Amino acid sequence: MSMTFFDSQLMFVCDQLNLKILDANDIAISKLQYRKKELLGKSLSSLGKNIDLSQEDLDELDLPFIETWKIFSKTKQEIYVQFSSHLINYKGTPAKIVIAHDITEVFRKKLLSKKAVSLPIGFRDFPLAEIEWDLKHKILRWSKRAELLFGYSHSDVNKNPFLLEDLIADSDLVKITEANKNAIEDQIPTKVISLKNETKNGKVIECEWYNSYLFDRKGHITSVYSVIKDITEEKQAQEKSKQLMTSFMDLYNSITDAIYLLNSSGIIIDVNDGLTRTFGYEKKEVLGKEIKFLSASGKFSQNQIDEYIQRAKNGDSISYEGWGEKKNGEVFPTEVLMNSGSYLNEDVIIVVERDVSERLLSHQALKQRESMFSNLFHSSPIGIAQLDHHHEIVNVNHSFEEIFGYSEKEVKGLELDKLIVPCDEYKDALELSNSEIAKVYTGKRRTKSGNTVDVIVCAVPVIVDERLISTYGIYVDITERKKAEEKLKSNLREKEVLLAEIHHRVKNNLAVITSILELQSMNTENVEAQNVLLDSQMRVRSIALVHELLYKSDDFSKVNIPNYLKDLARVISNSLERKSVSVEIDFNLDQVELKITQAIPCGLILNEVLTNSYKHAFTGRAEGKILVSFKNADTGMIYKITDDGIGLPKPKENEKASLGMTLVKTLGKQLNAETTISSENGTSFEFRFSKK
Repeated sequence: MSMTFFDSQLMFVCDQLNLKILDANDIAISKLQYRKKELLGKSLSSLGKNIDLSQEDLDELDLPFIETWKIFSKTKQEIYVQFSSHLINYKGTPAKIVIAHDITEVFRKKLLSKKAVSLPIGFRDFPLAEIEWDLKHKILRWSKRAELLFGYSHSDVNKNPFLLEDLIADSDLVKITEANKNAIEDQIPTKVISLKNETKNGKVIECEWYNSYLFDRKGHITSVYSVIKDITEEKQAQEKSKQLMTSFMDLYNSITDAIYLLNSSGIIIDVNDGLTRTFGYEKKEVLGKEIKFLSASGKFSQNQIDEYIQRAKNGDSISYEGWGEKKNGEVFPTEVLMNSGSYLNEDVIIVVERDVSERLLSHQALKQRESMFSNLFHSSPIGIAQLDHHHEIVNVNHSFEEIFGYSEKEVKGLELDKLIVPCDEYKDALELSNSEIAKVYTGKRRTKSGNTVDVIVCAVPVIVDERLISTYGIYVDITERKKAEEKLKSNLREKEVLLAEIHHRVKNNLAVITSILELQSMNTENVEAQNVLLDSQMRVRSIALVHELLYKSDDFSKVNIPNYLKDLARVISNSLERKSVSVEIDFNLDQVELKITQAIPCGLILNEVLTNSYKHAFTGRAEGKILVSFKNADTGMIYKITDDGIGLPKPKENEKASLGMTLVKTLGKQLNAETTISSENGTSFEFRFSKK
C-alpha cells in the first residue's frame, strides 16, 4: 500500500517557548525508534542539528529554501527533514504543531515522492480538526475532530468526496485557489488562511486553516494537510471588545472635564478631548509632558504633587484644589481628582481636572445674595418666622423675638401655631397655615409671658413642583393700634385716620413681603422655584393694592371695583408684558363698590387669569386681546374675563389641575360664586355672585 502525507511526515506538538515535545504521531515514533514516553519532554532541537545549505544546493535538490535538519533515530539512523510549524493551543498550553517534512529519499537518492493514499491521521486525541485533500478539492482523509467541528461523518465524506466545496463559503473558495497557487510558485510549505465555513446544519463559523503542502520532486503539490481551528467565538469576542473600546473612547472623549493618564514616572501618556476644551492644547502638544506643564506658574508645588502621585500609587483616592494655566496664558481655578488605574496593561495614575471658575463665581454671587437676604430678614421691622413643610420653626428674626418674647434658640423646631395661637383661634390659624395662596389675617397671638397681642398675620407659602417646601409667617404687632382704636371709636374721624394708617402700614408691610420673595427668587438657581416665587409676589401685590386704594379712599369699608381692577391690570401688564406679544386690555365695568372680603378674591382672580393669558394664551402670535367685564345685573354681580387666545389645553386623564386653576376655583368658592370656565374661541372665566 502506498504512503500518505501522514505516513511519510513526522509530526510533533511542542511547547511554544522551549520546543519541548508534548506529543508525537505514530510515524515519528516509528521512524525515530523511540517509545513515546522517551520522546515526551525532549527538546526538538536535541534530536539533530541544522544543515547549512545554500540556495544553489536546495535548487539542485529541488527543495524549498527553508531550514533543513539532520535528525537521528535512537539507533543513530540519519533522517533529513525540513520543518514547518503552526501555532495552536494544546490542552490549555500555548504550543506549536511542527511538521518534519521527510526529504531523506530526495536528499540521498533524488527520487520522486510517492503518491498519497488514504490512511489514518497520526495524532491520537488531537484537539484540532485535521483534513487531507488534493488540489481538485477531493478529501483524502477526514478526522474525528473534523466530524465534530463540521457535523459531516466519514460516511458523508465517502458519499461526497468533494464536500470541501460545500464546506467552504463560495466567496472564500478563491482564497484556497490563490493560496495553492502561491504555494506552488513560491514553494512555500505552509500557509495560514481564515475561511468562512458552513456546517452540516447550516451554521456559519469562521476558522483558521493551517495548511501544509507535500511537494513532489518537480514542485507539484501532491496533497494538502490542513489543521483547522474554530475562531468564531474568538472573533466575536474581538468584535465585542472593539465595540466596547469604541464605546469607552466615545464616553472618555465626551466628558467635558480634562482627563489625562500619567505613567510611573509622572509623564502624560494619554489625554481625552476634554483636555483640549479645558486647556486649549492639542493632544500631541501634551503627550510626554509632566503634570506641571498644565499648572499655573507660581501656584505649583512639585513636592506636593509627588506626594499625591505616591499616595495614589498606594491606592489612595486624592482630591485637591489647584490652579491650571491655559495655552493662552489664562490662569483658572481647578478641582483635581487622582486615582490609580490600568491602561493597556500598564499601571497609571488617572487624573481628572475640572475648571471650577463659573462655580466659584456663582458661589460668591450666592453668598452675596444670601447676605442681602439675611440682612433684610433680620433687620425687618416686622416679625418673620420661616417654617418648614411641617410648619415647624426654622428661624425667626429679631422683630419676632421682640413681639413674642421668645429667642430663636427656644422656638427652633417647634410647631409655630401650637406655640403662639390661642385655642379659640387655632382652627383659623391652621387654615391660614395650610393655604396654598398668600393670605392676610388679623387676630390674637400669645406671647411667652402668657399675654395676648393683636397682630396682622400674613402666611406666604413657597410651593415647588406642587409641593409645599416652606412658609413665611409674617406678623405686625397692632396691639397698641387696637387699643387706640377702642379709645377712638366715638370719634369717627380719628377712627378713619387709624384705619388709613393700618391700610397704609399693611400695604408697606406687604411691599416688604414682596421684596423678601424677590430676594428669595434671586437666591435660587431653580427656574421653576423662581417662577413660583414671582407668582407669589403678584398675589401679594394684588392684596396690597386693595389696601392702597382703601388708604386713599374716603370710605374704608368699600373698594371701588373699576378703579381697583384697572390699576391691578396695569400693574400685572407692566410686570408680564413681552415685546414679542402686544396685548390690549379692554374694560366694561359698572360702578360697583364691594367690601374688602369680596374685593380681594376678585383681584386675586384677575391676577391668576391675566398671568395665565400672558404666559400661554397668545403663543405663536404677535398680539392678543383681553376683555375684563364687571356688571351689576338684577340677579347679582357678573364678573367675566375673556381672551381671544388659543384656549385651555384638553385635560389628560387623571391629570392633576394646575395651581393657578385650583386657586381660581377656590377664590370663586370664597365669593360663593357660580363659576363657569369655557374654552371656545379663546378662554372665558365667569363668576356670578351676590353682593354683600
